[in-house]
Amino acid sequence: MRRGFKAWCERTSQEYRRSVGVRPTDPLDPRQLAKLLGVLVTTPEAIPGLSREAVSQLTSIDRESWSAVTIAHGGKRLVVLNSGQSRARQTNSLAHELAHIVLNHTTDEAVLSDEGFLFRGSYDAAQEEEADWLAGCLLVPRDGLLAVGRRSADHRYLAKRFGVSRDMIAWRLRMTGVSRQLRRETRMRVAASVSEV
Repeated sequence: MRRGFKAWCERTSQEYRRSVGVRPTDPLDPRQLAKLLGVLVTTPEAIPGLSREAVSQLTSIDRESWSAVTIAHGGKRLVVLNSGQSRARQTNSLAHELAHIVLNHTTDEAVLSDEGFLFRGSYDAAQEEEADWLAGCLLVPRDGLLAVGRRSADHRYLAKRFGVSRDMIAWRLRMTGVSRQLRRETRMRVAASVSEV
């Protein structure tokens, strides 16, 4: 990632969270951010003309093959979420798609194979990494994670508090250095209490 990008993401997430009235220690519903950005959000069930069989294929039979897709047309954007996945995963998927939009990433062309399969035209690893990082900052900002983690560093508690998966919490704790900081603070408190005895 380019120099200063991670710090920029933390600052940007603070600005967007303030814009939708969410404190750093509270969960962010990315649908609020989508509304702020003028992005429509839907699921396969709500797409007119999509057959029950197609919905079942997308949300049940092949639900692990995709999470979300952004469709851009005429200056408008629509994110289709996989309603067959957990609420936490949908939250992360939507934040990831919105991060691409905030970062002005280029939209891939869809490719239809001769067999009728729809594929992504290209894959930009750098853009995906940037969107992952910004999505993580939007959903679990470092300062909020540190403040809540000081009360309890239990992954289940933190995941519920921020409305994300435990995997997201584990990743943010590790990547932001918050887990190290909390361990250090705990050691210092223990050492101080021992010296008082």
